[in-house]
Parts: sequence; C-alpha cells; structure tokens
Amino acid sequence: MLCPKLRMSIKLKNVIGYVNEFNHMVYSVISTKPKNEHLQLKWQPSINNFCTQKLPKTANIFGDISGRKFDHLEMDKREQEEEKFQDTEACIPRRLKPSPGQYAKMIKIHIAKKDLNSALKVLDQLKENRDKPTIYLYNLILRSFAIQGDIKQCFRLYNKAKQYGLKPNAATYTCLFNVCAVCDRNEVALEHLNKLRQSLYEQQFPLNETHYNAMVKAYSWHNQIVEAFKLADEMRDNNIPVRESTYNSLFHAAIADKEAGLRHGLIIWHLMRLKKINPTLTTYNLLLRTIRDTNLGNLKLDDILVSGWQKGRIVLREGERPDLLASPPVLSTLLPLVEKEQEVTQDDNNSEKQIESINLNDVFVNNRLILFGGMEGFLSRMAYTKVKPDIKTITLLLYLIPNTVQAENLLIEAADERNIELDIDFFNMLIKRRSMRLDYIAAKDVINMTEKRNLSPNVMTFGVLALGCQNCKHAEEFLRGIEAFGYSPNTVIMSTLIHKACQNKNLEYLLFVMNYMLENRMRPNEQAVTEVKEFSKTLSDIKKPTGKYGLQKLKRLEKNLEKFERLYLKWQKVIENMNKSSRN
Repeated sequence: MLCPKLRMSIKLKNVIGYVNEFNHMVYSVISTKPKNEHLQLKWQPSINNFCTQKLPKTANIFGDISGRKFDHLEMDKREQEEEKFQDTEACIPRRLKPSPGQYAKMIKIHIAKKDLNSALKVLDQLKENRDKPTIYLYNLILRSFAIQGDIKQCFRLYNKAKQYGLKPNAATYTCLFNVCAVCDRNEVALEHLNKLRQSLYEQQFPLNETHYNAMVKAYSWHNQIVEAFKLADEMRDNNIPVRESTYNSLFHAAIADKEAGLRHGLIIWHLMRLKKINPTLTTYNLLLRTIRDTNLGNLKLDDILVSGWQKGRIVLREGERPDLLASPPVLSTLLPLVEKEQEVTQDDNNSEKQIESINLNDVFVNNRLILFGGMEGFLSRMAYTKVKPDIKTITLLLYLIPNTVQAENLLIEAADERNIELDIDFFNMLIKRRSMRLDYIAAKDVINMTEKRNLSPNVMTFGVLALGCQNCKHAEEFLRGIEAFGYSPNTVIMSTLIHKACQNKNLEYLLFVMNYMLENRMRPNEQAVTEVKEFSKTLSDIKKPTGKYGLQKLKRLEKNLEKFERLYLKWQKVIENMNKSSRN
C-alpha cells in the first residue's frame, strides 16, 4: 500500500512542476476526487510554497523569475551588428560550406585570372559563412597585390588580418617588404618600410635571410644605398649568410647612384670574390647595367676597394690589358695615366713618390668596357665561370662597345658563336644606334640581317627606320614599305618624319608628310604641331637658290611656299576640329 502512494506522490510532483499558472488547474483536478481527500490536503502546502508570481508571457525574457531587476546597457555598434547577424542569418551547415582548402583554391583561381577583386570577395564569403579566415588565405592575396606594387591595399589587408586576431608569419612580412620595393612612390614606400622594420625590431621578430634580401632590394630600388649596405652588415653581425642574391640586390643600390655607382659595383664584385661566391647570369647582367648607367666617382690608382684586403688594391702594370674585375684590379700603362715625383721635406730628409692618375671616368667615355677587359675579356670571364650569356647580356653589351660598325659586327658574331638567338628588338636598337650617328646606309643593312634570320619587322622597326628618311623620296619609299608589310604608320612615326623635314629645312619633304596626314585623317601629336609652327616662322630665312637652273628652282620654291601657306591654314583648322571632337 505504501509503494502505490509513493509512486503517486512522485507522479504528482512531476505533474505540478514549476509552472505557477497551472497550479489552480492541478488543485481543482485533485479536489474533485473525494476518495483522495487526504491526498489533496497533503499536497496543498507544496503547491502554495512554489512561485506565487505569474511568469512572463514571453519566454525570451530572462531574469524575471528570480524577482531581480537588471540594468539595461546599450550595445556598441559591433555588438549590434553581431546580434542582428545572429537574429537574421541562418547558420549554414558545415557540409554545405567550402573547406579551408576549397577557399584557398577559389582564391588561387581568381589570382590566376588576375581578378584580384574576386579574390577579395572570397574573404567576404568567409564572413558570410561564419568561417574564420587563416593567415595563409591573406598571404595568397597579399602576394598578388605586392607583385602589382599596390602598397595601400597590402597594408590594409595586413591590418585587417590583425583585427581578426590572425598572427602574421614570415611569409606575410616578405610580401610587405616586396611591395615596398616594387611601389613606384618613393616617399610612401620608404615610410611604410621604415615603420614596419622598426615594428619588427620592437617585437623582436626573428628576421630570416629572405626578409633581409627583400629589405635590401627595397632600399636599393629607392636609392637608399647607405641603408642597403647597413643591412648587409647587419646580416653578417646576426650570422645570417650573405649569398649571391643579397649581392645582386646591392647592385640595384649601386645602379641608383649615378655619380659613383660603378665604384660601389666594383666593391660588391670584389666582396663576392673575397667570399668565394660565384657570380650568376643575373650578377653579370646587373654589373653591365652598372657599367652602362653609372660613373666611377673619384676612383683612382692605388685605391683599396675592399678594406683590409690587399687583392682589392688597384695596381698599375706595364703592357697588360686593364681589367678592374681582376684580383687585384689592374690598370695599364697603355692608358693615359700621369706619374710624377714630388719631393716632401721630412725630418729624416726622405723623399716619397706620389703617383697620380687622371679621372678614370674620362678614360672610358667612348668605350666603357675598356677598363673591364673589353667585350672579349668580359665574355671570356663569363665562360671561365661557366655562365652562358643571354640576349639581355648581348643587348647590354651593345650599349657599351665602341660606336662603330666593326664593333657591332663582332658582337653579332660573338652571339652567333654562343648560339644566342637575337630577336627583332635587338636589331631595332641596332638600327636606332646607327641612325643616331647618321650612318643611314649601315642602318638599312640591318634589314638584310633580319631577313636572313627570318625575323619580321614590327612597328618599332619602322619607327627607328624613320630616322633615316632624309628627303621626300626616302619618305615615300618608307611609307610604301610600311603599307606593303600590312602596317599603318602611327603618329610617332609621322612625327619623326616631320622632325627630319624641319631639321633639314626641306619644304617639299614637309609638304608631302603634312598632305599624307591630312589625307589619312591622322591627328598630329604635340611635338609635330610645335615643330611645324616653329618652321613656319623661319620661311623668310630660306635661302634663295642661285647658280645653274636658279630661276627654275626659285619658281619651284615660291610655288611650294604658296602651297605651304594654304596647307598650313587647312592643317590648323583640321587640328582645331579634331580637338573639339575629342573634347565632346
């Protein structure tokens, strides 16, 4: 009998529960059963001892059951956005969302298509899916913007990643250093670079070889040669290996110093020799750029290029070919060096001999390779170190060899011996080089070289060939040749022809070019407009023809002057109409 009552007691407790608004209903049900009156009296106190307040009608209100009141605090903007997001957005199941690897794959696909805006949208998709991004995903996009030199976007992504609580890693900082190097705004790049470098020092972040090389490159490309060399010293002090890639970056710093960059380049070269680091093709090409674009500064005989290393001292030797790349660097008595003796009075009445040399910059004005073993010596040095030159090497040598047909032909033969395929761009530069020294016959001979090599001319070819058109007949043949190859002359080519006509004060030539442009509705550029305008002011200074057939030539000149006046008015109106249409 006790067990059934106990079970009923437990059952009733479960029925009653904690919901106060059901108390009256439970009480009425129990009181309608007279046989269980004792049971009704027994459970009445239990019901009365539960919560006597009515529960709120809305189950979402928390805290009222205990009777305590809570102060209402306003949420900040981020909390409001988060609550709105939680209330309005449904949580996407994990099986329906991309995995971290799939996010990375989507970003890589967009980057391969060079669609960086779509790559950025993948990060927005991560947020919509309530997935936390990784620093790897940010690094993928950072690297792509770094290649483009978009320093603003790179540092915006860097700061955004830190806001998400992501910890930048070594690859992140490499991307940031590289974008500082590539950025074309010196002040902005150096400001970001210095701040980032200082920040990493304060954090005691362990910089590796890649970081230092990127920083050296960045300072070098922004003309901070002193800072670049300081970083190289810092690498040595921190026991970080200074390899060939670091020295190549320092060559960029040397190239930035136009007055004394070649002196710095020689120091870099001999440091590599001292450390027994073999030069690569990149090293040789950068060295040639340094020779082409910079000067030696105040370098002179007996200077020591590498402090404390006697093999870095410039020596004078009789009869030898000068070569500042040798160890030790050699100057020859064949060069116009000056040696004089100067008596210096001392306490012991000894005398000393002072050797002076003229500025070495004056020695290699016409042949910048003369102090580096010449073209043959330079190529032989490359062969000795088992480095094969490429088309870039040959092109750089073209700027450094003597400005003669003989030297140019020797360079082409050297390229053929080494099986280096010369492209049309090389021959375009050769045509320009010969045209600039007014050797127009040799410039035209280059076309025969291209035909033997089955190279087709391009627009640039015709642009440099225009430099050789000295009269109206040449211009006519030249324009027919362009049309025969299926090209149309552009405004740059026509501007070149106008320049040659005005330079030679050839009125007939100028009339032909102006007519051609009007007939073909070609708009002249500013240079052409200016040159024709200036030429029109000098018509009165044209010499009257004399001598045999002078009268016929005079009549032709007068006729051409009348043509020019009419044509020049028409030329001005056409230009004015073209300008109006372009503005509209």
